[in-house]
Amino acid sequence: MKATSGLGWRQQSQLIEERRRLRSLFEKLRDAATSRGDYEPHDVTDDAAAIQADVVEARLTAIDCALARIKSGVYGLCGTCGGAIAQARLNALPATTACRECAR
Repeated sequence: MKATSGLGWRQQSQLIEERRRLRSLFEKLRDAATSRGDYEPHDVTDDAAAIQADVVEARLTAIDCALARIKSGVYGLCGTCGGAIAQARLNALPATTACRECAR
């Protein structure tokens, strides 16, 4: 089953902008997590930055997958049941891969 033609244009722009913002944030977090000098004691903020970078990296992966689904024409279809994902859900969570029912 193919997604509705044209579905995803708004989300594609939203995803591209979010990816741009998150890549910048990821770079800053990665730098913060690895910027310890040789003589500085280990800092908890380094661990926090590393954890946040991991979360941002996972979000970037989800966005890239959503953009690939748009390109292949299956964006907006649930990866579990194959049904359509509601437009309101896609507006709120453009990288989602599941309809509301399957996400439960």
